Amino acid sequence: MNLFIPFFIFLASSAILCHSCNSEFDPRCGDPFDPFSIGQVNCSYLNPLEHMPDLEPTLCRKTVQKVYGKIRVIRGCGYITDERDDKQCVKRSGTHDVFAWYCACTTDLCNAASTDKLININKLISGIMLLILSIVFPKLL
Repeated sequence: MNLFIPFFIFLASSAILCHSCNSEFDPRCGDPFDPFSIGQVNCSYLNPLEHMPDLEPTLCRKTVQKVYGKIRVIRGCGYITDERDDKQCVKRSGTHDVFAWYCACTTDLCNAASTDKLININKLISGIMLLILSIVFPKLL
């Protein structure tokens, strides 16, 4: 029984489900977002990236781009982690009225949230998981 739970946790962490859409082609992908009308993807079933064939997707991303005043929201799987993942979103600015806001998260379907709520949802889920683990395995923590 003691080996079963860690094995289950490993299996659950090896695949992640993310919303996958682009508001350029589907306006329902933008903010406000309706997660019940947009498709989901199991990121572990995606084909490997041609330029990074050894990497597997381990997180969900939400990107908000503003180019010449037009806003586009892109939701999908992410491959490269960053020390800021699950802690804060990153804003990048360019010339000619271009900016992008990147958020990453590591729980299923976490890229449904609006950019400012994404961080708080991940903290809440992590806290609940720690509470459950401390109740189930009080001697381990």
